[in-house]
Amino acid sequence: MASVLTSAFLVLSLAGCSSSNENTVVIYSSAEGMRNEAMIGALHEEFPQYDIRLHYLPTGNNAAKIRTEGSESEADIVFALEGGYMRQVSGAMASLDGFDMSIYAEDLVDDSRKSVPFTRESACVAINESLLTSKGLPVPQSYEDLLDPRYKGLVCMANPKTSGTGYNFLKSLVNAYGEEEAFAYFDALAENVYQFTSSGSGPVNALVQGEAAIGLGLTFQAVTEINQGVPITIHFFEEGAPWDVYSIGIIEGKQHRQAVLDVFGWLATEGIRLDNQLYGAEQVLVDFRGHIENYPEDIAYADMTGITDIDEKTRLLKEWKY
Repeated sequence: MASVLTSAFLVLSLAGCSSSNENTVVIYSSAEGMRNEAMIGALHEEFPQYDIRLHYLPTGNNAAKIRTEGSESEADIVFALEGGYMRQVSGAMASLDGFDMSIYAEDLVDDSRKSVPFTRESACVAINESLLTSKGLPVPQSYEDLLDPRYKGLVCMANPKTSGTGYNFLKSLVNAYGEEEAFAYFDALAENVYQFTSSGSGPVNALVQGEAAIGLGLTFQAVTEINQGVPITIHFFEEGAPWDVYSIGIIEGKQHRQAVLDVFGWLATEGIRLDNQLYGAEQVLVDFRGHIENYPEDIAYADMTGITDIDEKTRLLKEWKY
């Protein structure tokens, strides 16, 4: 809620505004509130000559709005949109062929060249070890361990139907085990799940509040809580850390305005560095990686082949029962 309120505070009313003003830049963002706050503050400092307006939209709403508006969108820049949705709206996005893609980690670059990566967001198994100890339970070392009836009511996971984080866990195990075995696994896991939360932040929040002992949640969120003194630990199992990419693009027709190019160029380089130092210290730029206290290094990532395939996501989610 705090994140939503922060984002809402940042939004300037777009009613009646038009990006036809050469010095006005409108950004449709799906980033969390704290990330929006950091970006818009830095942009206003960097470009005092421009009227930069950031409008927060949840991921699905953002993509739907871009699909509907197309090149007539009020937005000039689409910011922090999940990779699959960015592909879905690629018809409304300008080509970035002139932009140097070699500065980004190769596995994050979309071959459509209609966007550039902004952040790699991994997930982890976060654990409240003190709660487990108080119940005389060991720390699980694998996904298989989570099926032990001793953990009944102690596991929290985001629902793949409403959360990209939840879907990342589902897709990573579909890739690792095959569809049939992966869905059988989650059917068994559901017996121990305290709650399938609607958002990706829910599992770590449940640990913070003592409602669960094991949360399949976001790495950066777990690190943030640890650095605020919350006694949780971060774990990655043998299958690797689920992850996804969130990207930036320019609406078709807006790439000819200098203000848009300046703001986009800053977000696609300095903005990444800033975010990497504040929130998600995972490799995006080839020559830079931020350092955040307690952020895991050398994360072994899961095979996420097909994570940006929206048709496959739709098909898999039809099979999800919870």
